[in-house]
Amino acid sequence: MTEKRDFLVNKNVIAVDIGGTNLRFGIVEKKGQIIHKIVRPTEADAGKDSVIKNIINGIDKILALSKTKKPSIIGISLATPGFIDIDKGIITFSPNLPGWRNINLGKIIKDSLGIPVTIENDANAAAFGERWLGAGKNSSNLICITMGTGIGGGIILDNKIWHGEKGMAGEIGHVTVNPDGPLCNCGNYGCLEAYSSGTGIINRIIDAMKKGKKTALLSMIKNGINEITPEKVFLAAKKGDPLSLGIVEDAGKYLGIAISDFANLLNIKTIILYGGLVSSFGLFAKKMKEEIINRTIPSFSKEVRVLKAGLKHDAGIIGAAGVVFYKEGMLRF
Repeated sequence: MTEKRDFLVNKNVIAVDIGGTNLRFGIVEKKGQIIHKIVRPTEADAGKDSVIKNIINGIDKILALSKTKKPSIIGISLATPGFIDIDKGIITFSPNLPGWRNINLGKIIKDSLGIPVTIENDANAAAFGERWLGAGKNSSNLICITMGTGIGGGIILDNKIWHGEKGMAGEIGHVTVNPDGPLCNCGNYGCLEAYSSGTGIINRIIDAMKKGKKTALLSMIKNGINEITPEKVFLAAKKGDPLSLGIVEDAGKYLGIAISDFANLLNIKTIILYGGLVSSFGLFAKKMKEEIINRTIPSFSKEVRVLKAGLKHDAGIIGAAGVVFYKEGMLRF
């Protein structure tokens, strides 16, 4: 092991955080510093082949821009949303990436670039990054909830990612918070993701508008409902639009219900929120906290703390790289 560590001491990892909207690429050194970083559009609607091509091109681009040679890279680490067979490197299903079923992404990228590939769920990667260098660096147990196009969850138990039996542990976005709730992209009804994700918020407000509900959002869109974004809904809510505010508060309410369930189940007090929607934390925090206090075991509820990610948008990149460093024996807690 000593010889291996000496050989790897100056090696880096290429980490890719695959989101429904953007692909984030980073070259990360063993202490977690991002040496070079680029962001490119995912273009998920163009289909899986287009996204895979964008990933490969992005890796080639960051190598060229940083003038990094392949021999200095010990591995590529892909942080991807959805359900993953960790051992085989296969994405079995990703609700927010159209057409992504049973894709051996690890093999595809390795065959194309000739570099060993590790694949990890994006929320697990973010959780690991926050445990390593972020808001959870003093917590051996934590839950990281990713809030963006979808909702994901990563669980750290005793300083390790908890994968469960098939690598699918922590899918908090697909916990049912209301059996009579709206349809989720996974095919179920009333999932947390159907309420508290960017997609869920947009779908709910469009559905309400189609039913004749009035909203100030109409003054923010010129060419139809396809222009509605979570950011516009949050802005309308901030300005006092009743429909938007109600949907945003629902997002906080159901998030709080899910957090209390996980806190009760696992007795974990550190909850970290990560992703694009966290910038609007103040609009949904009150309802979220009310549910946590009301639904978590009384003797434990006041100990539960909800924190914003310390690494912000870099948590997935840093965490994905950390997974490789940990596997190679270069990182220990």
